[in-house]
Amino acid sequence: MVKTKKRNKKSHNKTKKKNNKQPHYIIGFFDAYASRDDSSWNADYFGYRKLIPINQFKTIQSIDYLNLATDYKKNPKVYKYATAEYRRRLILQLKDSPSSRKIFEKKTKKKYNSKRIHKIVDKMPIDKLQKLYFLLLEKEKPIKLRKK
Repeated sequence: MVKTKKRNKKSHNKTKKKNNKQPHYIIGFFDAYASRDDSSWNADYFGYRKLIPINQFKTIQSIDYLNLATDYKKNPKVYKYATAEYRRRLILQLKDSPSSRKIFEKKTKKKYNSKRIHKIVDKMPIDKLQKLYFLLLEKEKPIKLRKK
């Protein structure tokens, strides 16, 4: 047998560089960076969305099925989520529908103003807010599309 040379491999102990870049996400056509590592935003196949706690998600689902916020008075955490969701939905309803604004002004005797509507809705008791929200949903006149 012929003797062959053995190659001695030298081990290189290098320290790895830490990746100090912020997480990178894509929103539609824009690139976005999370403001911090423990951010409550997450990227998935459909884009970039805000993560919410499971309890809050379940509460929103129950409100979709027309449950009331006052049903959750015994559980303060869920009650807080439910009241916040009703307030958010009422503000969105008023923002999108002029007919809802007129009904709101008649019932509350307060004018709709986009800058101070948050204060008005925050001061309203939840019982009154729920009744008003369901009334607006019933009386809403959707925009009719004209025939072409």
